[in-house]
Amino acid sequence: MKSRVTVNGESADHKLAAAFESEAEARHAVEALARKTGLDEAQIKLVSPGDTHQERQIEPESGGILRTMVRAHIRLGLAGAIAGAILFFTLYVSGIEFIRQSAVTAGILLTVIGGAIGLMAGGLVTLRPDHARYAQATQSALAEGQHVLTVHAHSSDELKTVIAELEQHPARIVRTF
Repeated sequence: MKSRVTVNGESADHKLAAAFESEAEARHAVEALARKTGLDEAQIKLVSPGDTHQERQIEPESGGILRTMVRAHIRLGLAGAIAGAILFFTLYVSGIEFIRQSAVTAGILLTVIGGAIGLMAGGLVTLRPDHARYAQATQSALAEGQHVLTVHAHSSDELKTVIAELEQHPARIVRTF
């Protein structure tokens, strides 16, 4: 199995919600997805307006979100610090006089600034603006009395297969990036 370095701590990187006017249409879509896409039962959830714990069904990986936060900040903070150090060495080797005269200060400053920029990028990854749009659309549909089918795909290929199937059903689709 190929290991990959990622800042995401969730098992399902791609999420999709499809809002249906009737429960029958939504159940038909669930059956079609299970039959035609090969997704696990745990990846497909039907959330109805009266269900309890809707938030847990929409975003079931609360532990994964915490892992995303830790990984993103550590990995992107370190990457930023390394980029800052590389920038310092590049400027030093280029012979920029200001950098050469204050080498220690410039090295520390550029490394710290790079690390801070990396930490801010980690914060942006943790905020997950695409997931906020997904969650908001799902909650709005449930508030309007619609039934929502959520899919938590492990790959972009799985997500494309799901979208192709759901486009054949009368649903409003919202997905994460």
